[in-house]
Amino acid sequence: MTRHTTMMTPFRTLTSLAAVAAMTIFLPGSATAANYYSGKNIKLTVGSNPGGGYDAYTRLLGRHMSRIIPSKPKVTVLNMPGGGGLKSVRYTYLVAKKDGTEFANIRASNALDSILGIRGKEFDFLKFVWVGSMASDTDVCSFWHTTGITSFNDILTKPTSVAATGKGAQAFTFPNAINNVLGTKMKIVLGYKGTGARVLAIEQGEIMGSCGINGSTLMSRLPHLIKSKKLIPVVQSGLKPHPALKHVPLTQSFAKTPEQREILTAIFSQMAIARPYAAPPGTPAKAAKILRTAFDKAMKDSKLLKEAKRLRMEISPTDSAGTQAIISKLSAMPGGLKKKVRKAVGR
Repeated sequence: MTRHTTMMTPFRTLTSLAAVAAMTIFLPGSATAANYYSGKNIKLTVGSNPGGGYDAYTRLLGRHMSRIIPSKPKVTVLNMPGGGGLKSVRYTYLVAKKDGTEFANIRASNALDSILGIRGKEFDFLKFVWVGSMASDTDVCSFWHTTGITSFNDILTKPTSVAATGKGAQAFTFPNAINNVLGTKMKIVLGYKGTGARVLAIEQGEIMGSCGINGSTLMSRLPHLIKSKKLIPVVQSGLKPHPALKHVPLTQSFAKTPEQREILTAIFSQMAIARPYAAPPGTPAKAAKILRTAFDKAMKDSKLLKEAKRLRMEISPTDSAGTQAIISKLSAMPGGLKKKVRKAVGR
């Protein structure tokens, strides 16, 4: 019996080794992904002035993403205030590099404006590469202690004034919605640049209060005013109460009809992703995966959580898929409800 022995030629040996090497290079999570940001810097844009809640969260994220992303790229935060966040949206959508070296705080309120056809309707928010949201939140209507406004019934029965930046800002659309749906009497005064300017105007008696300061911002930046009862929260808007403000009623609790509740819920559902981040449309999948993985790790990172606790900043994250789902749900709002919501926010 003749035994046949097959011998591998040098050429076949090299080919097999090359195939194995190729498989190793392109395996998920390989050195290629780990080195993607080697020698690169990341620009992280926030659509507000320094000192407010959006800025504080973004700088916290930037400090720790820089440490967590493989190759440890430098992350530089760029403030780009304007249009209640729309300037940052426009930059990120049209101008920012689409290679994973830029992403931004993209507000859900800007997405809702676009969906309603109010402003920014040229931008498709479903095309943003959503990275995740750092926290759910509420929007709080608060008034200075000398005004005598201490309850929702007071803003329902007495004329008041609240400060806002511009017509695209949450500080404008939310009190407008409360006025138009529930019949409150808040006069909205525009032109205040950022949270700090609004709070100063309230303290100086120039304005009575503000809707448009998130619960997380109140408790991280202004806890002394809340604890001393100089700034009195009377109602909060969101899907659930802020953990530190459980005694403050939700706006929807004052709805008198199912339609009122539906309109308010549609508007305030954006607070479920109050601190969202996204990369420009067209960002490569491999870069998106690295950013999303680093973001998810950052939200569980002991150093970030320790700093957040020290700064009294709430971390209640939503991952990229959950953030995308909420944007998709807003985008799928029926036409009839869109008209009612647009009327409610006064646009």
